[in-house]
Amino acid sequence: MKNRRIITVVAALLLLTSCTKDKVRVALDSNCMDTISFAQQIKPMIDQNCSTSGCHDANSQASGYNFTTHAAVAANASKILQTISGGSGVVAMPLGGDMLPDTLIQQFNCWSNQGKQNN
Repeated sequence: MKNRRIITVVAALLLLTSCTKDKVRVALDSNCMDTISFAQQIKPMIDQNCSTSGCHDANSQASGYNFTTHAAVAANASKILQTISGGSGVVAMPLGGDMLPDTLIQQFNCWSNQGKQNN
């Protein structure tokens, strides 16, 4: 009887742990209460401060970064966040301009933490 109970408990634990591998885990951030939209929030911020300024558009060969597509922004999200936050060891962006407001930086950080969705 005791062996049957142990086998049942072990089987239940194996079943429960095997299911958790299929779940997508999203980093929770207390500052990220709402889902951030790439199309409505991130793309306009990038367009206004990065790509339409002539620095990171389709023709910007000098900077080496083209941020006109979701794929390009998502692939470089950590580097973008570091530069717009004025991180150490990087040139703060936008170059020659004022730092972005903390609310925009936080939105970008939340979008990145939420999986850099193309929404």
